[in-house]
This record gives sequence, structure tokens and C-alpha cells, in this order.
Amino acid sequence: MVGKQFDALQLSTGALSGRFALANFGPVVLLKISTSQRLLLNGDRGPDCISFSLEASGQADDHKVFSIPVAAYSVNGFRQGMLESHFELSANSTTYLTITSCQRFNAYLERSGLDCLIEQMQTSNALQIAPQMHQHLAQEFERLMQTPLATATQRQQAGHRLYTLFRTCLRHNSAEACFIPFATSPRQKLVHELISWGFINGREELNLDEVSQTLYASRRTLIQGTKEALDLGPMELLKRIRLQQVNGMLRSEELRHAAGLHTVTEVAQHFGFRSRGHFAKAYHQLFAESPSTTLSQVLS
Repeated sequence: MVGKQFDALQLSTGALSGRFALANFGPVVLLKISTSQRLLLNGDRGPDCISFSLEASGQADDHKVFSIPVAAYSVNGFRQGMLESHFELSANSTTYLTITSCQRFNAYLERSGLDCLIEQMQTSNALQIAPQMHQHLAQEFERLMQTPLATATQRQQAGHRLYTLFRTCLRHNSAEACFIPFATSPRQKLVHELISWGFINGREELNLDEVSQTLYASRRTLIQGTKEALDLGPMELLKRIRLQQVNGMLRSEELRHAAGLHTVTEVAQHFGFRSRGHFAKAYHQLFAESPSTTLSQVLS
């Protein structure tokens, strides 16, 4: 188990298809996410967690970390001390995410005589590498995903090989290798706060002025921030979040039962949609199916 809490938001419109796979290799957990639509994942990273992650299909135009576009042929996610994750995945992309302990990997670097790299990992969150190295990492991740390992010893050995691969990547000396300093602007942080607030308080019926006051920000800053980051206005973004929450509840009998909701109308009203026609139209535009179809697929 990864043990992380994430909210997922579909940013592009259309039917969503994809695949999520996970493999545990002792000190390293490897995830593979393929998606047909642009997605935003927002959630808990934890106090002792780093990641070495990359997009493998060459469809990274909309890949971002905390609203910052990722560089071509880069490995991302290893900055130390970050407690939250906030990243976007491009439509029709395949992304590998490896998760490991920060303390454990630092100890590994120290034993390897490479503790100088720890300081680099405290100020940077990405490393741009040679295309050949990038391809090698992607191929190794896929090979591990496709190779069943029967014993705990085999999985531990695979995890240690991944550590060696990460070390090689970090110290790779080539003209293309370059650590990328990480710093988010106040506007980018505000967008992250708005999204987190939206998932927690999405049922509140607030207008833009009231949302701005809640987040101690101006209307203009909110509008500019969400437009730059997501090409959406703040109120449209909050509506997308509520639609995503409706979609999630319609797909989960357990969530509906816990909330005491049974019908599409009850779920829609639970998340603040009062107009049945407006809700149905907005839902279909985002997910390319009616809410009743979503529910019927679960019940059938």
C-alpha cells in the first residue's frame, strides 16, 4: 500500500480511460499511471517521502508540478522536506512515479560517499537528463512492472537496483544533466490552496468575492492564478471539483450509503447543484456521459 491520500480532478473534457498499476520493491514503491485525459492529483506526500518520477510516452506538454511545467527529459519529485503533492498529468500520457523514504535514501547516499547530493536534493525538485538516460529509466521501470517477483528477497534486490539507478541518474555527468531549482510563486501557492479548499468545502455556496475573502486573496489574483495554471476561472474550477465529487460518489455505493444518498438528484444536491438541467449538462460536458449512466454502470 502507498498510504497516501489524493484527490483527483479531470481537467480536460471527454470520457476518461486509463490504467493504474502498483508494484512494491521493498524500499521503493513503483506506480504507473496512464490516462486519456488531463488530470490533476492533489494530496498528501508525508514527512519522509521523495519520488523519482518521469513521463514516458513523450506526451508531457501539460505535465506540471505545483503549476510549474516540467522540463523535457526530466526526473521530478525528489525535493526533500515537501509535505504535499500537487501535479498535473497530460492527456494520453504514461507516467511512472517511484516513492521511497527520504531518510533511507539519504543514508544510502552517505554510505556511497555522495552526501554532497543531499544538498542538491534539498533545493531542487527536478533534474534534466540526457534523452538516453531518460529512456533507460523508463524502460527499467516498465521491465520491473512486467516482471513478477515471487519472493521478498527478490523485491528487496529490485529496490536496491532502483536505488543504484537513482544514484547514477543524480550524479550523471553530461552536457544535458542539470538540477532545476524549485520555487513556487505566491500565486501558484494560492491555486493549490484553492483546490485543497474546494475539495474540503465544495458544498459551500460562495461567490467569488466570498471565496477571495476566505483565502485572503483578491479577485484578480485568484482569476489570474487559475487562468495561468489551469486555463480555468476560479468558479469554474470549483464547479469542476464538485462535479468530480459527484462522479466519485455515483461510482461508489459505499460513499452513497455513508452519506445516506441514493439517487442522482440527491447526490447532485448534496454537492450544491440545485438546477437539474444545468447540472446534467455540465456533467455530460466534462465526463461525456450522463450522471444516470455513471450510476447505472455501477448498479448493473
